[in-house]
Amino acid sequence: MKTKNKGVPEKSKKFSISTVLYIAASVVAIIGIASLADNIYIFKSTVAQYVTQGYAASDVIKSLIPSQLIPGIIQAVAGYGGMAVILSGIGIVNKKVSKCLTTLVELENNENLNEEVIDKTVIVG
Repeated sequence: MKTKNKGVPEKSKKFSISTVLYIAASVVAIIGIASLADNIYIFKSTVAQYVTQGYAASDVIKSLIPSQLIPGIIQAVAGYGGMAVILSGIGIVNKKVSKCLTTLVELENNENLNEEVIDKTVIVG
């Protein structure tokens, strides 16, 4: 006959929170890449507008790189990339902590079973 331990959680087929965090990190990273591509496209179209108005392309690029392109790149990489890395890190930590807690619960239940067996053998003996 198979005995069931009440305190040991059974493996579930549901998504774990770590998986949800990994998916969220992937979505945030994709949004960051899209934002980066959008900023580069806006920079190119702005340069093209100024050039059609008669300004020199080199002067326009010199003035727009520090004021428009670099802040857009930094925002996309630092903001969205940072969030993606943080979410991934939290997912990794969550997975490790969950694994350790599961192992501790199993050990505690095994110790409880051993104590019950010892108590029963002492009473019978």
